[in-house]
Amino acid sequence: EALNKRFLDPKTGRYDTGTQANQAIPLALGLVPETSREDVLKVLVDDVLQEHRGHLTTGIFGTRYMLQALSEAGRADVAYTIVTRHKFPGWGHMLHQGGTTLWEHWAFDEETFSHNHPALGSVSAWFYKTLAGIQPAPDAIGFDKIVIRPQVVGSLTWVKARYGSVRGPVESSWTIEEDGLKLEIYVPVGTTATVYVPARRAEQVTESGHPAAESPGVEFLRTENREAVFSVGSGRYQFMVK
Repeated sequence: EALNKRFLDPKTGRYDTGTQANQAIPLALGLVPETSREDVLKVLVDDVLQEHRGHLTTGIFGTRYMLQALSEAGRADVAYTIVTRHKFPGWGHMLHQGGTTLWEHWAFDEETFSHNHPALGSVSAWFYKTLAGIQPAPDAIGFDKIVIRPQVVGSLTWVKARYGSVRGPVESSWTIEEDGLKLEIYVPVGTTATVYVPARRAEQVTESGHPAAESPGVEFLRTENREAVFSVGSGRYQFMVK
């Protein structure tokens, strides 16, 4: 309440000067009043896409929260635009300058003392948590409950990821094929998973060739934001969306 009273303009949705970090951090931390969330997000998206042509202006702290805030608000497409930009500043700029590890700063100059630095490495977590969709459930203890919610964005045609949790490996891979989207997952023994499959209706989804809602070990829960949500136990599953 004190933060919002001091920094949030409820008429515009701007936090203080409205930088990307200013907008993203309150969104990611759940501090924005529900009545202002849409406006706060719009200020962030407009700053990225219009003011900075798809580039970020964040640093060590803001970058992590911006990727998180955009993805959790349903704008993983904007996060993908940021991540794949090739011009300064950004990870693509590092790659095009010959970088094989992350630098301490976006720029490569005499003040960049570390050429292999974790400061801007939050993008790696974004690959796992958003593109592959592997996350612990909010009430998980040591990854005993898993959420798999991949985001199919941009020009990507496939993603494949494997996370070594304390319970065992968690796998998620998806591929866009001629007849639809294939999502393959592995849930380790002793755990359960909630799986979000990009589909408007559960009837569009099969698992191992059977209607997903009738497949052994799979329970249909609901549809939510153009996703069919299923609960599964441990094992390997292959979902297909026509």
